[in-house]
Amino acid sequence: MDWQWLTLTLNQAFTWTLSNSIEASLLVLLILLCQQLGKKHFPIRWHHAVWFLLLWKLAIPWSIDSTISLYNWLPTSPWTSIQETHPPTEPIVLTTEALHPHEFALQPDASLANEASFSWISLLSLIWIGGVAIFAITMTRSAYRLLSQLKNDVFVQDEAILRVFSQCQKQMGITKSIPLRMSPQMTSPALMGIWRPQIWLPENLLDKLNEHELRHIFLHELAHWKRRDIPVNSIMSVLLILNWFNPLLWYAASRMRQDQEMACDALALTYLQETEVPRYGYTMIKMLELYACPKQIRFTAGFSSSKKQVKRRIEMIRHFQKRAYTWTLSGIVVVLALGVFTLTDAKKVLGNEVPFSVPAEGETRSAPDQTSLSIINNLNTPVKAAAAGKVLKAEYDTKTGKGNQVILEHEDGYQTVYSHLEKLEVTAGATVTQGQLIGLLGSTGRSTGPHLAFQILENGTPVDPTKLLENGKTQE
Repeated sequence: MDWQWLTLTLNQAFTWTLSNSIEASLLVLLILLCQQLGKKHFPIRWHHAVWFLLLWKLAIPWSIDSTISLYNWLPTSPWTSIQETHPPTEPIVLTTEALHPHEFALQPDASLANEASFSWISLLSLIWIGGVAIFAITMTRSAYRLLSQLKNDVFVQDEAILRVFSQCQKQMGITKSIPLRMSPQMTSPALMGIWRPQIWLPENLLDKLNEHELRHIFLHELAHWKRRDIPVNSIMSVLLILNWFNPLLWYAASRMRQDQEMACDALALTYLQETEVPRYGYTMIKMLELYACPKQIRFTAGFSSSKKQVKRRIEMIRHFQKRAYTWTLSGIVVVLALGVFTLTDAKKVLGNEVPFSVPAEGETRSAPDQTSLSIINNLNTPVKAAAAGKVLKAEYDTKTGKGNQVILEHEDGYQTVYSHLEKLEVTAGATVTQGQLIGLLGSTGRSTGPHLAFQILENGTPVDPTKLLENGKTQE
């Protein structure tokens, strides 16, 4: 049982991640579209901030159901039933029978409509968790190796350099102590550390830059700290590990880092005089000349970037204005709209639920767990379809003791289950209408008397039938 619980839990984790990743991909496309359409209208800060919607989507497993959610337009996923199914539990047969002699509490069957797909879902789940382990180990080893190489690097002692750095901190209102260190391993200035931040500079960089150029670099790295970019990059790296199979999310993370650098440029430029803004661009070009191929290190935030990205940053600097780091009303409206439509879950429009009727006449009793009904009556009482649908199963169940059983599939992911029938009146594959005879009430299988065990599943999960039955009445 422990192994079954572990397998089902893994399947649930994978199917949720897969479904969420697909929805997140749609959000990525919308963000890229909005960025393209609003390239000249939205401020630089907006282009990076909008990516926080993606972080929220990937990181938060719960969201509000909404009829205006964009995902209402997506088709129902075939793996949803496994995703939402609870781990199987053993039915307490003795207790149930002792309280209600004619009842038999149905055991939730997670694979009623997924018996064929369950095996490949399990296989994909194992591949997914294996990939998560590989990426997690690889990133952890890479970070550990880098920290081991950097732990003995020297601190900057030059008083003139430290004075410039202190002035930059004071100008930006940063009081936290942030050490400066030199390392031969670095190919670009970079900020590291969430709780104990430090700025690493490439070896001999101080000899190649003048005071103004160093100030530009310090302002940029301190902007990363002021904006809390290291925690953001770390969270995104962890989320990428969980969604390693989605190439669109890897591209989105890369674009997010590019927009992050431009947002830091914009923040740093707000602390410079207007005449000094072009010099900031020259510093960037000089860094590209000195370090043509800077290495991008995870869990860090640096200054240099690729030639293509530098071109984009230089273009931004050419047209920079102080308002480039402020929010606009249109930008706020777009972010709120994207959040409302993409950070909510799909919900069926009210009134579209399948109406169900009580399938047989008799004394109706609810199971203790509220997931099934027992309808007690005489042998051979007619049992009718609670709603129109297709017969998925009509046979004697030898595995769970439910005797003659009929399972119908309905619209919107619903299924109805009729167990312990005396006789079957339909065959698998047939289409039935609401109220059509599908069997006769009986006592087959593990049963102590004539009764119908009735259950409604929503996307594979047993739900309280009394909440879905139409006026709680039996069919005439």
